[in-house]
Amino acid sequence: MQKKSFLYIIFLLLIIIPCTYAVDERQIYSGTVYSNQINAINITNKIFSFSLNSAHDKVIITLPTNSIVIVKNGSCETTENYELCVTNLGFWYHNTTLDDDIYKASVKIYSLLLETTKIELTRTVETTDFLIGEQTKIIVTLKNTGNVEATNIIYSDLIPNSFAITQLSDCFAYANSTHKTVKWEGNLKENTEKSFYYILKALQNITFKSQASISYNNGVKQVQGNSKTSTITVPDYQLNMILTLDKDEVKLDQETNLNINLTNINNDNSITITSFKIIIPEGLDISAPPKYLTQDYKELSWKGSLDKGETKLFNIKLKSKYIGNLTLKPKASFMINNVRKEVEKSISLDSYEKILSIDSRVDKEVLSSEKSHISVEINNPSQTYSFKDINVIIESDLPNFIKTTEKIDNLKPLESKKIDDIYFTAPEVVDNKNYSINLNIIYKSEYNQILEATQEKILTVIGKKEAVSPVINETGITKQEADNTSAGWSISLKELVKSGNYNFSIHSLMIPLGIFFIFVLLSALYMSYKTWHRRNSY
Repeated sequence: MQKKSFLYIIFLLLIIIPCTYAVDERQIYSGTVYSNQINAINITNKIFSFSLNSAHDKVIITLPTNSIVIVKNGSCETTENYELCVTNLGFWYHNTTLDDDIYKASVKIYSLLLETTKIELTRTVETTDFLIGEQTKIIVTLKNTGNVEATNIIYSDLIPNSFAITQLSDCFAYANSTHKTVKWEGNLKENTEKSFYYILKALQNITFKSQASISYNNGVKQVQGNSKTSTITVPDYQLNMILTLDKDEVKLDQETNLNINLTNINNDNSITITSFKIIIPEGLDISAPPKYLTQDYKELSWKGSLDKGETKLFNIKLKSKYIGNLTLKPKASFMINNVRKEVEKSISLDSYEKILSIDSRVDKEVLSSEKSHISVEINNPSQTYSFKDINVIIESDLPNFIKTTEKIDNLKPLESKKIDDIYFTAPEVVDNKNYSINLNIIYKSEYNQILEATQEKILTVIGKKEAVSPVINETGITKQEADNTSAGWSISLKELVKSGNYNFSIHSLMIPLGIFFIFVLLSALYMSYKTWHRRNSY
């Protein structure tokens, strides 16, 4: 009985011990490599290279780390967490085109699964509930908890366009029409970590589930993962500000009304507005003192409280005095639940009027070294307004062009002023070349607004072509005689072909035929020698 028990224990040990020390492995490649090919293969996002030695009995394998492993036919080698096996190495066929014997071998590669790694992703959103205009910081830590390097790591976080990314640290971002993407890419060695952060600013009210993703190569394959989900909530402004204009486009000196509605949209609390201000830009005048607002030159302000759902309306009458786009930016600071908040909005007004124009004339093309001139006239197309302190500047990249400056004190409505013609000489060039003449006017409106207009004229200088030397006829043959001779040769050749009366001398063919036969004889001798040599090599 004891003998049977002893044999049973020995049997169990024979089973358990090999399993204990066996390496868990997974096949990541199985294929054939050839002696006549460059065998560079992408396996699990890593490049392995294969070649056969000159004796055609071993496969030389270059690992992604540039280590070289030589594996004999019918055997395996284990190195760098890979088991490399070669079988069926032998002659495949003879390539008659290359006159070369081609060999092939079957290769299998196993990855040792015990040598993998794992990335732990920790992502913290500092504040998940905040208002429009406020910010939150997202801190990310990637930690490699495995015992090999993690490669091709891609961290990605999709951010709705309701947020602006105001700051990035050790990561990058890009945007498209629907969202923004924050990314980090790289590798992490074993037992190391990487931290970075980015800051988001709320632009609109939104509620969304925020989750980042990660992918990386764990030493065997590319794996995917996700962070924990955080719900980010941005409610609408507790204080809603609505701006409207009676007309968002007005002619110079015309009036428009700016209407501002302040509404407490908080359903539970009143709002104390500690400061409401709007500064009217220089291009607009306040036509009449506005109701409820305190005026200090161009600054209008108000303080007060708004009950739940209450709205306060302000009307400001404005008159345009500058031409162009004018922006108004009212701002309100308020207290709710003893917390200070701010709201800022903007609205734009376009003020228009006809402004000075440049009428200039210059030749589009002039010959090399030719004299030319440019005519310039400044026009005021406005039927109402004058413009003053007009500086006209004319310059060009033409060689020796003298920069011209002209001053005009004033141009009344519909008035024009002609500038004296400016003369210049085109440069001497061989090939055609383009030059530019730039006209610029800087001037003021009646309200001292500085305005500017520019114009560019392109001038092409036609280059001098090189003179063609006349052909001297030293033969004494006239053109008619030459033409007749050529025609005669053509007719004679046609008649010769039609008649069939043409012979070639055998002497004229002897040298080419001799060279051809010598080439054929040498080629035959070379092919016989190659065949004899290949057979003897076996």
